Amino acid sequence: MADEGDLLKVLLPEKVLGTAYEDMLSSPAKEVGKLATDVVKTARLLLAPFQIAAAFQDRVERMVERISERVPEERRITAPAEVAGPALEQMRYLDDENPLWQMFEELLSRSVDEVEVSKVHPSFAHIISQLARDEAVILYRLKESNFEVVDVLDLNAKENRFENRRIEESNLPTNALFLPDMLDLYYSHLESLSLVSWPVYAQDPIKDATGRQTGIRRRSRMHLTEFGRLFTDACIPEQGFRFA
Repeated sequence: MADEGDLLKVLLPEKVLGTAYEDMLSSPAKEVGKLATDVVKTARLLLAPFQIAAAFQDRVERMVERISERVPEERRITAPAEVAGPALEQMRYLDDENPLWQMFEELLSRSVDEVEVSKVHPSFAHIISQLARDEAVILYRLKESNFEVVDVLDLNAKENRFENRRIEESNLPTNALFLPDMLDLYYSHLESLSLVSWPVYAQDPIKDATGRQTGIRRRSRMHLTEFGRLFTDACIPEQGFRFA
């Protein structure tokens, strides 16, 4: 069984750990020693330089076991500190059934796999930390297929603008969202992160019996950007989220 101090040194050099190094050697971090040998080997690659609370330690142990089963020992490498540190810090505040936890776990699994680590970028952990649970669901569904939307807007001729948007047809995953009414806000946030785009690709005027335009009908498609595709490939579990 590996010494707990050695376990931490394998993860990050002492100059990176700084004063947190001694804290990590105190209880409950020492409980890592009860892990099976194979799991400890994987834990060496993942544990980060901060105090681990008991409840979080339990969640980490379960994650390490899953990663140990997934990544063969001969392919395991030390996780980049700039990926593992921020990811594990954010995971302290998440339940392991949360889609965001599962995204962090997917990222960490790839970060210790010499075959998959090329898909990992240090910014990905930071991006996950900014997402809402519903935004993770949207990204997962977009990884499978685009969202097709048909909506209509009324023409306010007096003010020369369109208003009163209504969706006529869509395959937006509103039933899977906790707060479906926030879909437009979710999209705006995902767009600001350069993950998603939602362009209108066709539109037709709506006219009354006299031929006067009263509105417009638009066809649009929400899809992952190129960067969004790279991000979801690295961070979205291929089998989907465990709650789904």
